[in-house]
Amino acid sequence: MKTQLTLLAAAVMLAGCGGSGGSDESAPTYTISGTINAHAAQGNEQVCIDLNQDFVCNSGEPTTTAKNGAYSITSINKAVLNSPIVVTLDTGATTLSSRSNTASAANYSVIIAPGKRQSSGNDINGVTTLIAGQVASGDTLQAALLKVEEQFNQLGLPTDDIINRGDSAEYQTLEQNVLALTSAMDKTDLNTQLFALASNLERYRSFVLDAAPTDQAASEVLEKLETTVTLKGFNDTGITQYLSDDGEVADAPADYPGQDAAYGHDQADGGFKFVKLDNNGQALAANAQEWSCVQDERTGLVWEKKLDNADSPRHFDRLFAYQKSGSFEPFIEDLKVLGCEDGKGICTTEQYVAHLNSEQVCGISNWRLPTPGEVYNLIDFGETATDSDGLVYGFDTQYFPLQSKASYFETGVVWTTFDMFSEYSAQATQGGFYYNAVQTRGTDRGLTYMVEIYSDKTPVDNYDSYQLATRLVADVETN
Repeated sequence: MKTQLTLLAAAVMLAGCGGSGGSDESAPTYTISGTINAHAAQGNEQVCIDLNQDFVCNSGEPTTTAKNGAYSITSINKAVLNSPIVVTLDTGATTLSSRSNTASAANYSVIIAPGKRQSSGNDINGVTTLIAGQVASGDTLQAALLKVEEQFNQLGLPTDDIINRGDSAEYQTLEQNVLALTSAMDKTDLNTQLFALASNLERYRSFVLDAAPTDQAASEVLEKLETTVTLKGFNDTGITQYLSDDGEVADAPADYPGQDAAYGHDQADGGFKFVKLDNNGQALAANAQEWSCVQDERTGLVWEKKLDNADSPRHFDRLFAYQKSGSFEPFIEDLKVLGCEDGKGICTTEQYVAHLNSEQVCGISNWRLPTPGEVYNLIDFGETATDSDGLVYGFDTQYFPLQSKASYFETGVVWTTFDMFSEYSAQATQGGFYYNAVQTRGTDRGLTYMVEIYSDKTPVDNYDSYQLATRLVADVETN
């Protein structure tokens, strides 16, 4: 089934006594210190190292009380270096009265700092709380910083050194509204709800930037966050057949127990739950012959359906160059291959996202590139339909009949979001970055590998790199 430092330790002390040659060894200790500089803090809050990373201070976790906003915690557990740091703020009964009657959702807020692998300078405020929420998804600290900075840029907030300037006045309204939400969140699910918030700030712009939001507005945001968390499940492999000495069979053979088809969603409903949508986002019958999008009921995501129209940007084999404004601009040779060296047309991933959003396909205006995990979660390892070359399709052909095989790859690789990095070797190309390609077609579908793509920093005497097809996705709660 499908399924998420470098600190100085105290030196070991060796002490001789009167020439006896005896020694006293003590376990190394690790100290984490910093400042609670949130605008709402009083300076004497409880602080803990959140070893199990649930964003709650639990019994047995290293804990202290801050003095004038400063705190310091020492432990022999090396895990404190990587763990979130949680501050509990006593807010009394939440003003969100409809939620105040549940013990897990009332009486206190939290602010959090991500584990930074450093002994001092661990500031804790509303901004670091959002960064910690993004890290909760499995991102590295650097990747989380970039994603939150991108969200702040969309909101018109400062993006310079946000992890160290989170106490700036520009973030005060954002912080007070994040605190209001955490006071009413189910404390048994804080980490996932904060991730849902941190990764979708633009979606909640009207609330997080409101100097005096209403309780009703806060409740609406919380309901959307809870829906997001509930829906973000996983599909299964799609393998519903069993293997025996006679090949594939429908029933589990007694002499080969424990096969994939006997477990999880594969055994219950074939591994996937899809619904066809019309261009207004309304559900259609499973046997509908015309549809515009596909909703994955298990994850809550909506996927675009491709078209067999070579004149449309939505053609299933239409290729694009990767673009992420502010960090990655496409290589001119890639644009030339696509016929867009003059800057006109729909030739980059950002241009295509903007196009689908302007068209409001299926009534949606928040289309985006999928993550590699979202694409992988869509792969049906039980699909048996093949293309004209005998390659097995990667997605369920009943819902995704048009699947790309264009570009240098014939294995269904499509653009996804990625954290860019360069390989420092004699073979690396100047201005090149390594992209994690996910194969979605053929018997090796699900295989991932790295390919180098070129940026606008690559010398023009190089050949083009890669142009790929794409399939955009959107989140259900904004439909």
